[in-house]
Amino acid sequence: MSAPSSNNMTGLLLALVTAVMWGLLPLALISVLQLMDSYTITMYRFLFAAVFVSLVLYNNKNIPTAIFKNKGLFKRLFFAAIFLSLNYILYLSSLYFVPAETAQMLIQMAPFMMLIGSVVFLKESFTRGQMVGSVVLISGLLLFFNQQFSQAGDIANDDFVTGFIIMLGASSTWAIYAILQKKMLNHFSSNQIMWFIYLFSSLFFLPLSAPADIGSLNIVALLLLLFCCANTLVAYGTFAKAMEYWPASKVSAVLAITPLLTVLFATIAESIWPHLFSAQELNSLAYIGACLVVTGSMLTALGNKILTKEKFRSLKRMVRL
Repeated sequence: MSAPSSNNMTGLLLALVTAVMWGLLPLALISVLQLMDSYTITMYRFLFAAVFVSLVLYNNKNIPTAIFKNKGLFKRLFFAAIFLSLNYILYLSSLYFVPAETAQMLIQMAPFMMLIGSVVFLKESFTRGQMVGSVVLISGLLLFFNQQFSQAGDIANDDFVTGFIIMLGASSTWAIYAILQKKMLNHFSSNQIMWFIYLFSSLFFLPLSAPADIGSLNIVALLLLLFCCANTLVAYGTFAKAMEYWPASKVSAVLAITPLLTVLFATIAESIWPHLFSAQELNSLAYIGACLVVTGSMLTALGNKILTKEKFRSLKRMVRL
């Protein structure tokens, strides 16, 4: 296998792991949020990841002290951490105005903003195959969330507009964080970058959190909180690593399948623990949309291999016939 092909496969697998972890996360958060507020959970998630990565870097004698000596690099990483923290706060704030299902629909603006940013600011190529894949992907997401669009009409107009504006901010801050992180890979490894971001994000949320609340959790809630913490470590670790091997535009396309995975995992969880979980009921349009999302994601990620110039010419000839 050639180096580019190997990098493509590695990047794809890492991005899929990120999507799977983020797809599982809401199921664990549902239970923990009943006993602990969201800011405290987020603080513990970042703190756990910061401590773990610190131990790994210390053991390998690889803690990036150069970050604190170079003002330019420090500022970029500092802003990356701030933007990621703002993303968390804005997303949580939007839930006061729109239901979780609608919020999940609106946050899908984030990977597309990342895709656009990677082409505009990182000068990544965007092939015909990726363009076709993006159109299919967006169409699929619109169909997949068709029930949420109808439910959005039941939300007070002012609340929906406010929630949309806040979610637009959440998507923008996440995309900016992702682009900044991608740029910093020219200077530090993914582990070193995430160590800094985990550390400063945990400090960012500390004043908003109530760490003592961990004492009120039962053993099940503690295990779920531990899973949430490990989820952050694995998800953001594989996300950062994926961008070492793959263009950000392709990573963002794979992450767009996250809501489908959440519905799939919720359906499985409901069949096993019906008293704890309830899955969203999908209509026919949503299932068609799910198929289009997966197809569009594959085309955007691997479009230059699937839709070659020769295949485009063949399609044109078929259309003419």
